[in-house]
Amino acid sequence: MPIDALLHGLATLMRPDMLLTLFVGSIVGLTFGLLPGLSAITGMALVLPFTFGMDPLAAMLIYAGIISVSPLGGSLPAILLNTPGTPQNLVSCFDGYPMAKRGEGSRAIAVTSMSCLVGTIIGVVILLALLPFVKMILLKFRAPEIFWVIIFGLIALSGISRQGSLKGLASGGFGLLIASVGWNDVFAGTRFTGGSLYLWDGIPLIPFFVGLLAVSELMAMSARGGQIASNVSIDIEVKGKARQTWEGILDVILRPGLVARSSLIGTFVGIVPGAGGAVASLMSYAAAKRISGTGNTYGTGNVEGLIASEVSNDAKEGGALLPTVAFGIPGSPEMAIVLGAFVMHGLQPGPLLLNEHMDVVVMLVLGVMASQVVASALVLLGATYIAHLTQIRVKLLIPVILTLCFAGTFSIRENPWDIIATLGAGFLGLYMKRFGYPLMPLAIAFVLGELLERTFHQSLMMNFGNYSVFVSSPISVTLIVCSLAVLAWSGAGWLKGRRSAQAETAAELAAERELMD
Repeated sequence: MPIDALLHGLATLMRPDMLLTLFVGSIVGLTFGLLPGLSAITGMALVLPFTFGMDPLAAMLIYAGIISVSPLGGSLPAILLNTPGTPQNLVSCFDGYPMAKRGEGSRAIAVTSMSCLVGTIIGVVILLALLPFVKMILLKFRAPEIFWVIIFGLIALSGISRQGSLKGLASGGFGLLIASVGWNDVFAGTRFTGGSLYLWDGIPLIPFFVGLLAVSELMAMSARGGQIASNVSIDIEVKGKARQTWEGILDVILRPGLVARSSLIGTFVGIVPGAGGAVASLMSYAAAKRISGTGNTYGTGNVEGLIASEVSNDAKEGGALLPTVAFGIPGSPEMAIVLGAFVMHGLQPGPLLLNEHMDVVVMLVLGVMASQVVASALVLLGATYIAHLTQIRVKLLIPVILTLCFAGTFSIRENPWDIIATLGAGFLGLYMKRFGYPLMPLAIAFVLGELLERTFHQSLMMNFGNYSVFVSSPISVTLIVCSLAVLAWSGAGWLKGRRSAQAETAAELAAERELMD
């Protein structure tokens, strides 16, 4: 990207009207990420009509703010309430919520803010560096390669589930099964609907997620009572919270290797059209756990796990912009709406956009980075007070959140069956927790199930039904080998843990015999 175009874009961005537009976009993105059930897609769909007739440069700042900042907003309920504001914040619950429960909510929020900021900046820098070479990278990934990327991500769930690899795989498999409910476009028939017209379009994503992750947690909190941070006094000093905020900032700064690796993973996954933030954060989390010397503590409040998921989650936006602006291929669902905005403003995505409207591309790229700076600063300044949500009594918090959950799911389609689906998913999540099955593999598999099936059928149609298409490229073979390696590693860890448990049991029995003798 030419230096003069960047300098001209920065000068335009510094105009008061542009800064005000940037701030509005950041607030909208933060709000739609913060409220469970809403997302960047919802926010962009709502503001799209209002940007008609606006200066395209100003409109790009609003879109950029919503795209860039919503993951940061979604991480806040994930940390404080174990309820991800957006599906791509699922992995943040693994370690963010345990940190909040032990009274480190301010630290977790600060870690998330810094991770999002650094991840966004690195992702944008990589975008600018790779833009000239994006065609060579993008054209290597066809449907079979995307299929194996998803398979690898789902298999990696076995290694990050604290309840055990087998239960993690079972939960993920159940998520794929639930994702297949509804009308089958390939074979022109319904699957697992039980004759219900409501299920023809499949189980709706928002009611299912709100019920599985939010309502189930509210049920568990109701039984437990007390406050969210159950082992911390309600009279924590603000000074201690401020110290946690600085600790969170240093947590990110002092781990440059983890940040760089997670940023690369997030950017790479973002380049692959349709993969999304859930895949990016999952792959980054799994890689960090395997490399870390404290991998056994991931899922219990390890700050490295939170950094890995959040950095990659925001770095992916830089990667997703590559195919969007260069070829008109949306790198994510949010980018699909950006393409619609391009057309609405009379712009044609692709090489013509890069040649004739570089100023629009520059403003979109700079907006993604600048809006993250604004939002991260706001969250860091308010982390001390946001974390106080963890000290509210459960009996006061549950009715409010439960009302918002049901009101939110009903307001989207005004269908009373959505409330029933939310409640049913809540009971499913509660009983899965009770029997030791992790919820996150199920939720992530549910999100990726449709894309997995679609790429599977596309791959077969590409090769006239011949399954050799799945092993026809070096990328596919590499992903298959990596998937098998993860399975072998998980199996070896399971056997080792079982032998250790048997040895401990034998030692305890021997000690009891000695005492009896």
